[in-house]
Amino acid sequence: METLLQDIRYGSRMLLKHKGFTAIAVIIVALGIGANTTIFSLVNAVLLRPLPFPHAEEIVYFEGSNASQGISDSNVSAPDLADWSNQTSAFAETAAFATGGSILAGGSAEPERVPKAAVSASFFSVLGVQPVLGRSFVAKEDRAGGDLVAVLSHGLWQRRFGGDKNILGSKITISGRSMTVVGVMPTGFDFPEKSQLWTSLRLDPAEERRDNRAYSALARLKSAVTLQQAQSQISTINAQLAAQFKVTNAGWDAHVVRLHDRLVRDVRPSLLALLGAVTFVLLIACANVANLLLARAASRQKEMAIRAALGASRLRVIRQMLTESVLLSLLGGTLGLILSVWLTDLLVSITPPEAPQLDRTHLDYGVLVFAAAISALTGLFFGLAPALQASRTDVSGSLKAGARGSSSHGTNRARSLLLISEVALSLMLLVGAGLLTQSFLRLRDVKPGFNPAHVLTMSLSLPYAKYSTNQQRIAFFQQLIDRVKTLPAVESAGAALSVPLDGSGYAVGRAFIPEGRALAAEESLNASYSTATRDYFRTMQIPLVAGRGFSERDTEKSPMVVVINQTLAQHSFGSAAAAIGKRITIWRDEKFPREIVGIVGDTKPSTLEAASQAQIYVPQTQDANWGFMTLAVRANGDPAAMTSAVRHEVLAIDKDQPIYNVQTMEDVVAKSVGSRRVSMLLFSVFAGVALLLAAVGIYGVIAFAVSQRTQEIGIRMALGAQAADVMKLVLSHGMALTLIGIGVGVIGAFALSRLLGSLLFGVGASDPATFAGVSLLLMVVALAACFIPARRAARLNPVKALSCE
Repeated sequence: METLLQDIRYGSRMLLKHKGFTAIAVIIVALGIGANTTIFSLVNAVLLRPLPFPHAEEIVYFEGSNASQGISDSNVSAPDLADWSNQTSAFAETAAFATGGSILAGGSAEPERVPKAAVSASFFSVLGVQPVLGRSFVAKEDRAGGDLVAVLSHGLWQRRFGGDKNILGSKITISGRSMTVVGVMPTGFDFPEKSQLWTSLRLDPAEERRDNRAYSALARLKSAVTLQQAQSQISTINAQLAAQFKVTNAGWDAHVVRLHDRLVRDVRPSLLALLGAVTFVLLIACANVANLLLARAASRQKEMAIRAALGASRLRVIRQMLTESVLLSLLGGTLGLILSVWLTDLLVSITPPEAPQLDRTHLDYGVLVFAAAISALTGLFFGLAPALQASRTDVSGSLKAGARGSSSHGTNRARSLLLISEVALSLMLLVGAGLLTQSFLRLRDVKPGFNPAHVLTMSLSLPYAKYSTNQQRIAFFQQLIDRVKTLPAVESAGAALSVPLDGSGYAVGRAFIPEGRALAAEESLNASYSTATRDYFRTMQIPLVAGRGFSERDTEKSPMVVVINQTLAQHSFGSAAAAIGKRITIWRDEKFPREIVGIVGDTKPSTLEAASQAQIYVPQTQDANWGFMTLAVRANGDPAAMTSAVRHEVLAIDKDQPIYNVQTMEDVVAKSVGSRRVSMLLFSVFAGVALLLAAVGIYGVIAFAVSQRTQEIGIRMALGAQAADVMKLVLSHGMALTLIGIGVGVIGAFALSRLLGSLLFGVGASDPATFAGVSLLLMVVALAACFIPARRAARLNPVKALSCE
């Protein structure tokens, strides 16, 4: 221990003695460790940290699937869930839920819409979470006719009701219905989907249709049951159901996945790619610092020779050098940890808010342990080669009078290998950044099928208790649209059940059967479904390809009509022109055909990268069963400036009706590529840092090589070599190493770029233009880095060079 303390004291004095070297090395290490700690904080919060539920690994989620219909992630029906619960021994409990929102009235504040989940009585028990105040739901409240009760989130209880502990038993109005508050959940609990309010689902499987796959479902595995065993039992039951209920269950199965895996599935590839990127940055930083230490070791040969002459063993010298490296790394790690606190806050601020568990990203013991471990390992990693090199000192040669530090062939080879590694890793990162950038730019250029400029959207959800008839709902939206149209700067206004890119509203899927086919479920086709008012297409500027849009004559008493998109027309009828006048039946919700009166262009229903799919629109006047719709307003100027005026018109019709999801369609389009934008930006930043470190590394290696070859260069110039010859000599050495690194990097990039496949759009993983462009960029940067020491070498005075000892 005393010897170790002695090494630490001596290493600290050496680092303080060479402040410039120490500062550069610490900054390089801090960049690598800071970037890694930042991304690890996010990975730890989202991927590694378990959900905040007791034994969260036992909670599973059901994903409905039907391979014949191309469906891999569907909700499930109540009868199917009941059969899984009753016929399997794998689950301790199952629960169903449905998410949405409700208008909350009560307390001192005005009515507002809050995220709500309707859940079965076993929901909280499956999650292993119970209210901190009051109770959860009981079985009798989970059936039709049971008491109307609600549970509040802790945040809603504090914000709206002032944390009143007498809230239990109080009446609040939820979407026009009076409900009794029976419980308050713990702080931070907001599952699912940031819910602030929970009500009873009141679901009776015996009264539900098997093809009404409208519910999400959870279960808690029994302690001795594996995921594979549960999946086997569910698949066996589903095979039996498919044989028993051929019309509704043919081809249907369900995948059993852990809830945590389900929640993080979409962000996992991006986070792992970013973790790989920062690992590369750290390796490049290590190579840079190792090169600096090798150069410093060459200047300390006499010191090491004296140590050896005084009896220091090779192991003792290695330990001393590694101690200095670890001290250097710990300093860099401390600075990197401080840097990561700021970078983590910045990263969270630019990450889309819908990213799962984002609010759990913070500095904790796990992150501190990671930072400490990676700092120590980094010090050992970049210090090992210089330590081994320093321990191989030629004692007699180094102690000769007039001897100066020089590099051996082994040292030069190590520095060259480190430089080649830096270039190769930099190229791999740059290729990844280039591919992601191209993907983002191509995705941004995708036409969404409508004109998002100057369009404001907002959602409204009419409580069924207050607007119980279709006529009331039709009248409300028609009156609202008529009032909004009269506002200054409004060009047009319309409403729809769902808008493109799901910026707001409610996405609905429906099966349909084209005219001429038998009404058999196995022959039905799937399409996205939306109701719309007559001016919706004009407001969104969705092009009318053939026929007409909706008009005043399309009422609930007039012939039933439908507008379809080009994809549906082409697939089912051959062309848009051929589809006009044909009929389709929306199966199974409607038992009557609708005449196709118009064909409109395709719009992107969910994401810009998604392929076009069949879309059906019916007049809102002919299907007003939906109380929630999205209002779209096209303005002459800034659409966001219309928010207050439109809200005023809503309140003028119904003072208790809030609006929500207020956003411009330009913001909706931007949000749809938000996660890709963040991935591209971070990858590009890391690639830029890697390129900078590679340039510094190239410069350092070549500059050191020039300093070691000063006498050789002097001799060449004395024998007649010109400045251009010297520059060529130096540049050729640097560019040769760079080209080898580029060759190695290209091979590595071809292999690793395939891992980015799920993050790419419109560009191949081995895009030749990207590889060629990145290689050329690296060559230009390397040439610039080599040019400075090459010019310095060309300007050497031969007399001074020859006298250099």
